[in-house]
Formats: sequence, structure tokens, C-alpha cells
Amino acid sequence: MLRSPRLLLPLLLCVALAACDQKPSREDKILANLPLQEAYEHNIDRMAQLLAMTHRQVPEARIKEVLRQHLTVEDQRQDLFKLYSEEHFSDAEFDLIVAATHDPAKARAFGETEQGKRLSEKLTGLMRESARDPKVQALAKQRMQEVEDALGELEESAR
Repeated sequence: MLRSPRLLLPLLLCVALAACDQKPSREDKILANLPLQEAYEHNIDRMAQLLAMTHRQVPEARIKEVLRQHLTVEDQRQDLFKLYSEEHFSDAEFDLIVAATHDPAKARAFGETEQGKRLSEKLTGLMRESARDPKVQALAKQRMQEVEDALGELEESAR
């Protein structure tokens, strides 16, 4: 019985070392390297500006609150996990995308190369494919209808 604890410690150390040696998942890399929150805030700001034109009685700050209720950062995160998945991009391709995201000059220069053009076309094609997906369209339509309904209610209460 005394022998088991002595054997358990080396086994636990091996397991711990193996866990430390694992490379980060693609999702971890996306979270660490892409400006998800900034992109989300930018999207919310742009949408709020557009909606403010058709919902003049609702303050833009309130429009942003409604958008955040129905279009969450987690939704966008999940969309990006799908888009930049290992199924679509190799590690090398993903690293190039990250580098271009962090350095606009590098992105422009890379975009002039054949490899850059192919990668850009691939990314654009995947985005178009996703946008044409009936499930994605239905979900987007549902969320935007919820936003419109909420803004309509706010307009009614402001009158």
C-alpha cells in the first residue's frame, strides 16, 4: 500500500508536463490574437448609426444597448471560431491572417502577393458561403427582427 503513493507522484508529474506541452487550440489563438472586442464594438457602432437614421426618437446609446442584447459578443466569437477554424485555414495561413491584422502595412504588402491574393479570396469565399447559408440568414433575420421590434417599442413609448 505504501508503494502506490510513490508511483502516483511521478505519474502526476508526467501528466502535468504533458498538459503544459500542448499547443494552444485555434480558439485560444483567435481569442489571443484577433481584436474581437474591438471588432464587435465597431460593428455595434456602425449598426447603431444606421438604425439611428430610421429610429430618430431613440437615442443612439439606447440603440446600442438593444443591439448588444440581441447581437452578443459571444455570437460573434462563435462565428469567428467557425470562420477561422482549422477546417478552413492551416496554422501557417492563420498566422499570416493574424500578422496582417496587427500590421496594416504588412497586410497591404502581403495582399499584393499571389499567396496574399489567394488567402484573401479564400477568406472572402468563406464569408460569402456563410452569408448564403439559409440557417445563418434565418438567424440573422430573426435577430434583426428582434432588434427592430425592440426599437419600435421604444419609439412607441417615446411618443
